[in-house]
Amino acid sequence: MTVDLYHLANLKAFLEEHGLEAKHSLGQNFLFHERECQKIIQAADIKPKDKVLEIGPGLGHLTHLIEETGAEVTAYEIDQRLTSLWPELYPDTKTEIRNQDFLQADPKDYSSCTKVVANLPYYIVKEIITKLISTNIPFRSLTFTLQKEEALRLAQKPGDPRYGALNAMLQILGPVQTPATIKKDNFYPRPHVDSAILKIGPITWPEINIWSNTQQIIKTAFSQRRKQLQTSLKPLNISQEAFAQANISPTARPESLDPRSFLLLAQSF
Repeated sequence: MTVDLYHLANLKAFLEEHGLEAKHSLGQNFLFHERECQKIIQAADIKPKDKVLEIGPGLGHLTHLIEETGAEVTAYEIDQRLTSLWPELYPDTKTEIRNQDFLQADPKDYSSCTKVVANLPYYIVKEIITKLISTNIPFRSLTFTLQKEEALRLAQKPGDPRYGALNAMLQILGPVQTPATIKKDNFYPRPHVDSAILKIGPITWPEINIWSNTQQIIKTAFSQRRKQLQTSLKPLNISQEAFAQANISPTARPESLDPRSFLLLAQSF
């Protein structure tokens, strides 16, 4: 790194020198503190030769440290103002930078990646996570930095009013943990709330067809979460025998079920 951007004064001076401001429309808040970036690397368990997909690298604070572990990085950054500065900041970088909206990216272009890290703005969290778990790429783990409230919500278990379809899907794939909080003072511009790390993994992927059916069942069930499963899942024509084989009461409601019950139902579907 030719400029030390891990100190706030240097980061501000660099942005001013290049006439840049964070774009509120893209939810940009640069995580600049090296210690906090290392928390993410530790949570994601990044090892030498790992192939890491990073979404929204910004000015490369985290990317640079991931490279130092010996891992390979493919990074998607929609803001070309930032990535145009990378040759100046990181003349020796080996990261493959793609100036593209990740939601528009072809999964084939990052299919070799095994771990995902991302600092996600609130407004696009569900869309990005849903895409990642629906691409049939066998990622070993997903590690996100989110607004703390959103991270805690996605970690909720059945029975909590905040437990929803995405919770169930993630908890089928693997342990869902919030290993660390990142205080808002470590971001620039400083957001209104603290953030937290959300880690999913190690991931065990169901067979592709079963996983596709599972996602369909979960989405359909939670689209009418207050109704009994026999009512909300009626459009899928799930038989009473399938409910019995999965040991699920047709009168149960989705928020009361252990997440893997949906997987069992998909296997009987």
